[in-house]
Amino acid sequence: MTPEMKIRRHGYRLMSLASLGTVVSVTLGMGSALWLLSGHGSLFGAWMVFGLPWDEASRLPPGDRGLLALSILVATAAYVGPLAAVRRLGKALYACDALSPAVATAFMRLAHSLPLSAALVVAAGVIAAVVRSQQGDWVLHITVDTNPYYFLLACLCLYSVAHLLRLAVRAAEDARSIV
Repeated sequence: MTPEMKIRRHGYRLMSLASLGTVVSVTLGMGSALWLLSGHGSLFGAWMVFGLPWDEASRLPPGDRGLLALSILVATAAYVGPLAAVRRLGKALYACDALSPAVATAFMRLAHSLPLSAALVVAAGVIAAVVRSQQGDWVLHITVDTNPYYFLLACLCLYSVAHLLRLAVRAAEDARSIV
């Protein structure tokens, strides 16, 4: 298999994984927000919504449930943004040469999507804290954790860079052998 085909295959795999992750994230985020808005209790035991037990959150007034649903949607957007950037990276790799401006731009957009994602997580926490303050207890709970989502995203990016570098080394060796 030629290096170009390997790059195209890798791009296709990135697009597929990112699309699957986007569908799952949006489905879970939208489903959770709609379930909370409907006022139903938790389906799967003791779920928490930004530090608030799900059953307690489902008994909040409709306006507060709406704000909590909004915070769920903002947190969902925080997950979908980097996945969209990974999909754009895969599309750029699938469409053209690995050492192209399109691929460099896609990597840069991926780098920009991670701080934006962190800012959206903070915004979702602030919205949830506003709801908690209306209930009498002001709690802004923002943590820096080792979220497995970011670990997997970083692994995908590092895998892509390593794969491209391996192919670039092979191409350089081929070029040296010609000279």
